[in-house]
Amino acid sequence: MEATGFDAWALSLTVFLPLAGVVVMLAIPRAQEELHKAVALVTSLATLGATLYVLIQFNYDRSSELQFLVDSSWIDVINSRYIIGVDGISLPLLALSAAVVPLCIIYSWKHIPDPGNAKA
Repeated sequence: MEATGFDAWALSLTVFLPLAGVVVMLAIPRAQEELHKAVALVTSLATLGATLYVLIQFNYDRSSELQFLVDSSWIDVINSRYIIGVDGISLPLLALSAAVVPLCIIYSWKHIPDPGNAKA
């Protein structure tokens, strides 16, 4: 069963929000390191929010089936399709990935040494 409404977008947001964050960071000058970190953190937290929505709305009684399924034509000439969905096995992996990324960004905020000053 294909997803409708926001459910159709929720899983795609977890995939494409990090890509949007990268595009934003490409436009920021390299010298503004704090802004890069802030954009990375905000993007990862937004991705975590979309993942939490998927976790809450997931029907655990039907965990063997794909949910939040999106199946749409992408490039008709080569018969390419965009298909994405999540089932009971991939859901914890999605949640773990979405939870670990903001934690890593927060941890590394002040712990990464300056270039040329490695602490090995």
